Amino acid sequence: MSQQELIAAALREVPDLPHWVDTRALLLSNNCRVFGGVGGFLARNEAEGGQLVAVIGKPPAVAFDEALTGREEAEILCAPADAEHVGMQLTDWKRESVVQLTLAAPARLADVDDRVRRLASTDSLTHLTEELRDEIDQARREVDVIAAFEDGVAASFAYTCWKTEKHCDVSIDTVEAYRRRGLARAAVSELIRRERARGLKPVWGAVATNVASQRLAESLGFERAGEMVFFTQPQESRH
Repeated sequence: MSQQELIAAALREVPDLPHWVDTRALLLSNNCRVFGGVGGFLARNEAEGGQLVAVIGKPPAVAFDEALTGREEAEILCAPADAEHVGMQLTDWKRESVVQLTLAAPARLADVDDRVRRLASTDSLTHLTEELRDEIDQARREVDVIAAFEDGVAASFAYTCWKTEKHCDVSIDTVEAYRRRGLARAAVSELIRRERARGLKPVWGAVATNVASQRLAESLGFERAGEMVFFTQPQESRH
């Protein structure tokens, strides 16, 4: 099959539901390559710096080899029902559960806060760690990043990088020195208001062990809606 046919076939297996937001959004993007077709698919993010490889069903081992060849780093996402199959292909990879939460009505968002606005291209990020700086700098080139400021410093960031017809994901990062000041709550509340005004339903994903993230989501009115499984490559096996 051609890439167009593979993407169309994979999309038919991925309904527009909260737990599929990353996978479906990747398939809908212009930065996706699909492998497999017999038993299932792997959708690989082809964007610069993209690491996500989403597994749909139970693709054969050769499809994993094709999707991961030449990738020094990758993050594999799959449904719980397919996790054992994926684990057999990635025997030394770290496995974690990711809780998916959706916003229930009525939402318990923070009030509009004058510390919050869209992050401009001229706003300094030199105070961030290199990893976070690269992440936020790339995000603001592609989407609107909502930032909460403290004493003129951009301290908390919220944005959506994956969007489907009905849903959008929620990404939130806060500089460690500025945590527990209500900045994350303020920034993500503004982001959610903007996305809901566009007709999109926000989805919050949190690693199951990240209790703080789940509690923040729940305090804003999110409720657990599903679960996915996330595989990351061991540091020592990266090249």
